[in-house]
Amino acid sequence: MSQAKPIIMVCDDEHDLLNLFKAALGKKYDILLADSGQKCIETYIREKQNGKRVDVLLLDYKLGDMLGDVVACKISQLNGVKTIMISAYDLDDTMVRDLIDRKCIIDILKKPIRLPAMLQKIEQVLGR
Repeated sequence: MSQAKPIIMVCDDEHDLLNLFKAALGKKYDILLADSGQKCIETYIREKQNGKRVDVLLLDYKLGDMLGDVVACKISQLNGVKTIMISAYDLDDTMVRDLIDRKCIIDILKKPIRLPAMLQKIEQVLGR
């Protein structure tokens, strides 16, 4: 049984950004929202246990409860998902390369996010 739409999970501790992502992506994808690193990990595990596959994770770097690199690597250990790190900050190049090498993330996007660029990146990641 194939899924009707790809599942995109968005993890950000800013609720207005979550709503913006949901509005921008909701027509084309099934959207899961998480407002903390812990909730992101729990939601990912629950979806996996329910036999669903999260196709792409848009993950903010600076969350209220933990940093995105910790979340990305933890989810990667659970058989992972294609994770795109989002950050308003200039992330250390060495750290980013290390996260990519360890397959915790596949790429980064800088805030403020330009929706066309984000949509293009998601389509690219989904191999469309």
